[in-house]
Amino acid sequence: MTEDDGPQRLSFEPKLFANVAQKKAIPIAELYKQLKKLSKELNGLEQETVDTQSLDSVTRQLLAPSLLRHKESGVVAYVACCIADILRLYAPEAPYSDDEIKAVFNVFIDQLQMLNDSNSQFFPLREYLLTSLATVRTPALVAMLPDAEEIISRFFTVLFGIVSPSQPHNIQMQILDILQQLLEEPKSVPQDVIDVILLQFTKRRQQDNPATHQLASDLANATADILQKYIYQYFNDVIVSAAQQRVGQRQQEGDGQQRGRAGPGDSMDDLRSAHYLILELNKSAPGTLLNVVPQLEEELGVDDVDIRVLATGVLGEMFAEKGFTLAKRYESTWKTWKGRRADASAVVRIQWIEHAVSLYQYQPQLSRELNEYIVEKLCDVDDKVRQVACHSLGLLEMSASVQAAIGENVVKALGDRCKDRKPVVRSEAIIALATIYSQVFDELEQGATGAQAKWGSIPSTIFMLRYINDPDIDSKVESILTGAILNFAKIKDDRSRCQRLLVVFDSLTTKARSGFFSYMRRQQDIILLTDLFLTLCEKQGASSPSAGDDSGAVIEQQLRLLAVKIAAHFPEKAKVESALGQLASLHDVEVYKGLRETMDVKNDIKAVRKYQKSSLKKLA
Repeated sequence: MTEDDGPQRLSFEPKLFANVAQKKAIPIAELYKQLKKLSKELNGLEQETVDTQSLDSVTRQLLAPSLLRHKESGVVAYVACCIADILRLYAPEAPYSDDEIKAVFNVFIDQLQMLNDSNSQFFPLREYLLTSLATVRTPALVAMLPDAEEIISRFFTVLFGIVSPSQPHNIQMQILDILQQLLEEPKSVPQDVIDVILLQFTKRRQQDNPATHQLASDLANATADILQKYIYQYFNDVIVSAAQQRVGQRQQEGDGQQRGRAGPGDSMDDLRSAHYLILELNKSAPGTLLNVVPQLEEELGVDDVDIRVLATGVLGEMFAEKGFTLAKRYESTWKTWKGRRADASAVVRIQWIEHAVSLYQYQPQLSRELNEYIVEKLCDVDDKVRQVACHSLGLLEMSASVQAAIGENVVKALGDRCKDRKPVVRSEAIIALATIYSQVFDELEQGATGAQAKWGSIPSTIFMLRYINDPDIDSKVESILTGAILNFAKIKDDRSRCQRLLVVFDSLTTKARSGFFSYMRRQQDIILLTDLFLTLCEKQGASSPSAGDDSGAVIEQQLRLLAVKIAAHFPEKAKVESALGQLASLHDVEVYKGLRETMDVKNDIKAVRKYQKSSLKKLA
């Protein structure tokens, strides 16, 4: 049809009621025919050329309760599609009152709720309704209602409820379009809507239905400027309420009053849940957190230690996720977060160092600012902070960017912790250094630029520990020597093992080489004592007690003395002595032989491992 043809008119006059006055619907079969024909003609009319006066009669008829509330859902589906077309043809105005629009949209929502049944014969009608609402922007009419909140909230609840991973992508995009309109058009967003959106970011929801999480992420990114103030208010209400509750509870406890039902753990759980949502939004829709990040910064300075710990951890993860961009956008927050390294509470400092070290892995460019601060924590007055600092460094995967980010001062400070006064700190430091060395060995062997200056001294640092002459340190060094340093467990051929040993030995200082040889002598001493112990075990098993013969008692005495000497080389002497006593009482020649073979220098590594496995299997 061209413009010269004149306006389009609805030619079909449907007969929908058996009793026009009472508006009682005609029989089902005929009603379907009438509605189907009406729907087809309405669908073919164009908004720009239609004569809306020709629609007046149908517009009123379709509002009849006998149609809108018909027991056949298919009838209601056709009615909904017809009304959607009428709204399209009348747009931007609507031929209905506010109450009628409200009734119509409730019918629309009821039909959309059945979109999750793709096998229904009426599914195409509901899909058409969804498409019409999305493309014509019909939901804008809802925003003009005086009490639009209820309809808008229902839209969000229903549409998020029907989304599933198996749904066609075009349907999800149309749902997204409708929800976006419902956020953009109203002057305010109902709190129920914010709750529905944030619910999709919870861990359980993400696991149960990842499609709703993706929809919420896309929606939040598309409307971030609208949602910012509501999300800020949501978190502010939760955080302030929980914080006030904790203060009140502590005051009651201080006054000796009985607690109410909610304990400090309850309010802390609320805070953790809220902060988890912040982390998820930071991953998926960071633009919504414009006002929330400064709120977290304020938490870093509150008196409540638990809240400071929580805020330190959450911001640490956020910086790891968004890194340089987030730190530059919120320079004050980044500066305040770095300041938590000097928090009065060791628990906060532990939380800080864990996340600070992780930035080497996730944000190497940003982490370079932290080298001197990490050195500080490696020297912290609290041994638990030092321990966590060492442990965290040992967890790093030493990619090229991580190697470049870690300062030489950090490597030196970590080496100094190998001599820490606390055994647990020493242990973590030794393991961390050895683990790092194992990962950077290829670069050292290939002579990579700067690698030798930064990492090459690690073996010397470790072998110099021999001069402390501490059984705990010596035992730890020996355990990592054939592991991370020489990597004998993973290297299969003897030639490669020798090559690695030469590279390690060649890197040692003169004094460290002496330490290396001292460890070799220490192992020889232990082997010699153990060999004597096994010989006595065999003699004890072979001897038969006789009257007046005290040789058995002599052997037992010698075994006890040897057990003491062997145990002196290990940190847990009592356990070693007890284990050796149990070994002596086995009287198992095969076990003794197998253990001796594991120490025989004539055996190659394959034979040693074979005897180790067989002996340990028998002992188990």
